[in-house]
Amino acid sequence: MTQAVEKGICFRLGGERYIHPLSSVKEVLSYQSPAPVPGAGLGVEGIIDVRGHMVTVLYGTHLLNLNPDECEEEGHIIVLDLPAGYFGIRVEGVERVMDLPENNDDHGLEYRDNGCIQGTIQHDDELYILVEFNDYCSALD
Repeated sequence: MTQAVEKGICFRLGGERYIHPLSSVKEVLSYQSPAPVPGAGLGVEGIIDVRGHMVTVLYGTHLLNLNPDECEEEGHIIVLDLPAGYFGIRVEGVERVMDLPENNDDHGLEYRDNGCIQGTIQHDDELYILVEFNDYCSALD
């Protein structure tokens, strides 16, 4: 039996369940349409103002190399508080917070070449894909 060392926030995107460490999550918002940013990079939906902080909203589908046509249009924005600033990740829905086990399975993920994917977690007969967006967001200009 593994011991929980951290908590994670569970969300849905493209028919799969994902989990991101809670340590960098500032809050979860209901979806609101961001203001477009001229010249923004691929994957940037726009910016929103959250209590005086400018939050760059990114498409979760872009971060995880998913087909946007297979995902719902609206849902939630997971706001991350990172040293590089505030970033919002657009997802279909947020389900819950759960414990992250100390060890995760990092095998069998060859089908998706993506630096955000860290491994998988089996919980209550459900498979969750462990993701970490911090490095990707910190690398944005």
